Amino acid sequence: MPDPQSLDECVSIQQWLQREHLPLASPRPPAAVHVSLYCVGKSARIPEGVIAAARQAGTAIEACQFELVFDHIITFLLPQDNAIVLAGNGGRELWQLHVQIAIEMHRLGADANLNPNFQPHTTLLYDKDVVPRIALRRPVVLAAREFVLLHNRRGQADYEELGRWPLHARG
Repeated sequence: MPDPQSLDECVSIQQWLQREHLPLASPRPPAAVHVSLYCVGKSARIPEGVIAAARQAGTAIEACQFELVFDHIITFLLPQDNAIVLAGNGGRELWQLHVQIAIEMHRLGADANLNPNFQPHTTLLYDKDVVPRIALRRPVVLAAREFVLLHNRRGQADYEELGRWPLHARG
């Protein structure tokens, strides 16, 4: 989840995109802006056993804090509305966190949804149109100090928080 300053930057970019490129786009509410890390499941009702495994996996993760740099806007093509996302290089630490979660989920008997094409991003808008890659003048730097298990309740703008775990300070 972005800190307040990073969230303000994300919302400013979102508003600029809507004003300059996608006037009819549906913006993500600020409370729903987050960096996608790992998909536990895509069904409308995630089984309790999978949620329990994800919570156990979160508790088992040992990772250090790091920073993410998002320096461009891209479009993820989706069946309904496309996702207009803030993207960048998540770096080795984010990839390692993604892999650690997959390993823990597998160890706990759940699907290990390791995504070899994992693209660090935060969704800003949804729209039928496609935005070509736009480089940002100034990158958005997000401090990863924790990770959160969120449940995306279909048809609702917000997420239900199911767990939260701190990342360790470097030192």
